[in-house]
Amino acid sequence: MTTVTKGQHTDSPFNKPRSRGIRASQQKLRTAQLAAGFKSQAEVVDKIQQIEGLKKAPRSLVSRVFRGESVDPLSIERVAKALDVQAWALYLDSAEVEHQSSNDAPENDEPHGIHANQDLLSPGTQPTQMQTPTNGEIQKAPQAEPSLDQPLTVEEHSVDDSHRDGNNGPSQPSAPEQAHQAQQKNKRMPFLVVTLIVLLGVLVIDRFWPMDNVHSSGSTLAGIVDIDNKVVAVMPIKGRRGADITRSIEQLLAGPTELIVGSSALHAGVQSPQELLRSKKADLVISGELVEIGRYIAVRLFLSRDEDMQQVWSGVFSKSSSQQYLELQLKNGLNTLLTKRPIADIADWYSLQRFLNGMQHFEGERSEQVILRAMADFQRVISSAPDLVHGYAGMCAALVEQNLQTSDKNNLEEASKYCSAGLEIEPNSVFIQNALGNLARVKGDYLIANAHFEQALHADPNDVTALQKMAESQMRIFLKSRDPELFSQISSQLEHAAELEPNNWKIPYTQGRAHYFKGDQLGAIDYFSQAAELSVNYQTLNNLGALEFCVGDLQNAKAHYQQALTLKPKHTVLLSNIAVLHFYLGENQQALDIFEPQIKRITEEGGPGLYQLWSNVADVYRTQGHTKKALQAYRNALSELDREVSQGEANVMQKASRLAMYILVTELSPELQTEPLLASLKEQAEALNAAADPVSLHQLALSWLHLGNEDKARHYRDKLRAICPGFAASPDFNALEQKTWGPQRET
Repeated sequence: MTTVTKGQHTDSPFNKPRSRGIRASQQKLRTAQLAAGFKSQAEVVDKIQQIEGLKKAPRSLVSRVFRGESVDPLSIERVAKALDVQAWALYLDSAEVEHQSSNDAPENDEPHGIHANQDLLSPGTQPTQMQTPTNGEIQKAPQAEPSLDQPLTVEEHSVDDSHRDGNNGPSQPSAPEQAHQAQQKNKRMPFLVVTLIVLLGVLVIDRFWPMDNVHSSGSTLAGIVDIDNKVVAVMPIKGRRGADITRSIEQLLAGPTELIVGSSALHAGVQSPQELLRSKKADLVISGELVEIGRYIAVRLFLSRDEDMQQVWSGVFSKSSSQQYLELQLKNGLNTLLTKRPIADIADWYSLQRFLNGMQHFEGERSEQVILRAMADFQRVISSAPDLVHGYAGMCAALVEQNLQTSDKNNLEEASKYCSAGLEIEPNSVFIQNALGNLARVKGDYLIANAHFEQALHADPNDVTALQKMAESQMRIFLKSRDPELFSQISSQLEHAAELEPNNWKIPYTQGRAHYFKGDQLGAIDYFSQAAELSVNYQTLNNLGALEFCVGDLQNAKAHYQQALTLKPKHTVLLSNIAVLHFYLGENQQALDIFEPQIKRITEEGGPGLYQLWSNVADVYRTQGHTKKALQAYRNALSELDREVSQGEANVMQKASRLAMYILVTELSPELQTEPLLASLKEQAEALNAAADPVSLHQLALSWLHLGNEDKARHYRDKLRAICPGFAASPDFNALEQKTWGPQRET
């Protein structure tokens, strides 16, 4: 699994065929050689010598690779670079190993042409083309977080290889010839089947990623490196944060070596470590490779001595990670050199990249497809590198997202298992701490969640994921306490995150949510507008529309709802918001034309569905006088909401919504109206008198109206009108204006 060499000279006569390492496919090598225009291996040798600036041609290295001997991964990488292909595209896969062991033909016989694609069948082999995911496609997803929608419910070509005999066809072969042909056909059949499977696989699998062959690569450990009294050179690492990483390496090595911090700038024009070694300017050279994937970077470091290059460390960072965190990770990685210990197992390079590929899915909106793709990446990391914390952290995070989409509590149980496994491997990993924090947050354990986020931030104060998720967790606490100092802390965290990642749409999105919960609707609209500019997606547009509805800007609200609908034409909450818009405009039938198909779908699929949907459709039925339908819809909404309240998971808004629905059910059911019940409902309404968010104010005004206290109803309606005049224009409050009992409205 590790990608290091044994420290041998790569062109030494003492090198013997290795029993451990990675083997290259001879057929793939020949194919790549011809494609590159090389007629012989000698030309490949010359190319490597030219690329690396070697004084001595690496003939032994190329010969071993082309003979299919077990070599270290970097040897294959050097050959691959000369052939202008990816190293994993040359790896020998399990299907070829099986064929070689059973094939009696000499090794230099022409191979079957389909071998070049057989590697697609093996889980431990590499694709013919690395496909890194892009962000150009807008993912259509459900809400990754509780939304602000709550105020409103706010091709393949077939190939015919058959041969048909006709009257004018060739004469029939003799019996021996037929037998020979049948034998040859039987030999080819398995390979034809493989070809068909490969073609199907290419059509079905949307992306592949390189993985080291864990069954053949083994664990090749380098010996102790003596750096005392050695001249060490550091070559500048190119790419995002490359200068910071280079400087950190220099600072770590400056003490025990003669290295001068900043001297890497002198090597900017050097093409390879061997150039420095050959010129006797250094005894040892540290160089590196950096790959950017989404918000993250993967880095690996190499140590070069003579003609030998070995990998000594690999890891991943956020592009916005603090210098403190970079230095800590590099120190841990280079500690074996500094303390003269044998170089230990190194995180598998391709598994790290696949992990970041999975994390990249989380940068956009969530959808079932996106979450499953991320899970596939993380599962392959676990399979290829079971001792790497990253795969477990990724699976834990993905299962939490799946729970937010499906509300299936089993997902949280599975997530907990993966998080626990990752915690045992590397408890201080920021990835596992963030996954644990998000798991606790979704469970409603906000203090536990914050403790995990604080641990991640202790390691990396610039961890944007921890900053944003912790703000979400603290918002839930703020909804209960309304503590202004806590809101200042939330705002400060999000401002810091925005400075670190100004193009991350989730930061202004979260800032908008925070200001909404505070009651600053205009401020929330500003932040949601920023988020929508950074990412045109369902979440940003829908919540922007909800806020515009709140302030009474129905024209822009309708425009943003319609724009979101083009991205998410069947999303329940969005359709519900549009239906509420019709309701506010007095277009009750148009509202029902949207609500009722959703109700039918939820009924057929089972489960109560979103309580906001049931509650909103109940309001329409109530205003039309359909009492039985209204009661049933309210009861469906309450069956879900009661569960949340009883488990202690409900916030103030949900408690206020629950109270209003109980009061409305009581009013529509005279047989339930008793003095003790009414007294209890009034007591609950009094207990919510400190509520300040728009949803709660709306529900309290509605509750007191139907409890017969117009003064209190008007008091909460006026408070609502001051911050959310759009919600205050609800048909439910016509009675307060007309002094008569008018149509009622609850959201």
